Amino acid sequence: MQTVDLINMNFGKWLGLVVVWLGCGLLARAQVGVYGEYSATQLTGIKCLDPQGACSASGGKVNPSGLMGGVYYDFKTFGPVRLGFDVRGGVERSNKSALTSAGGDNATTQNFLLGGVRGSVKTPISWLRPYMQVSAGWARTDAASYTVLAVPVGTSTTNYQTHLYSNFLQYEVFAGLDIKVLPIMDLRPVELGIGNENGSGGGYSGATSLGVKSIGAGLVFHLPSQ
Repeated sequence: MQTVDLINMNFGKWLGLVVVWLGCGLLARAQVGVYGEYSATQLTGIKCLDPQGACSASGGKVNPSGLMGGVYYDFKTFGPVRLGFDVRGGVERSNKSALTSAGGDNATTQNFLLGGVRGSVKTPISWLRPYMQVSAGWARTDAASYTVLAVPVGTSTTNYQTHLYSNFLQYEVFAGLDIKVLPIMDLRPVELGIGNENGSGGGYSGATSLGVKSIGAGLVFHLPSQ
């Protein structure tokens, strides 16, 4: 009986060592990171629906900005290239509108959640790592549609322009650069993006397709790399 217990104990120890060894091997080959950025997005192709054409942003453009965060998981290496997945989301605001003459706090809102494939490249300069990714997902904005509310005032009515939230399919290509400053932290001085938003569903009083350009900068925290 004691012999059986001893065998079971030794087997458990060896199994634990194998699991730890496999886990360390996976972590050595993979790279997990989280990041936060301040980002600004330019939405283009917006139709000015103001009766007098007096929209507060010219040229059918509006530039919401705000905070964005994400997580990535690099799992495969091909020569100098590491491939992985990236998921990100953000909330951006602007005090201007390209849709109507209405302005003020948070006149335009842009929310998004994107996922995609990314690839980073190992360079001769070990602390520089450029990357590129293709992402797609959901965006919700009131930049392109509005409705008119008729509010009774005494014996008459007053019309108020109210921005209308609409859902879009957003796809965007990003390119950026990470600079290693600590074993677990990188500086992301710039990230550029270009893409499009296509309307999903009905209820649009304005454009159903918007051009997207973005720029951001932030910090990246990750497991120590080999």
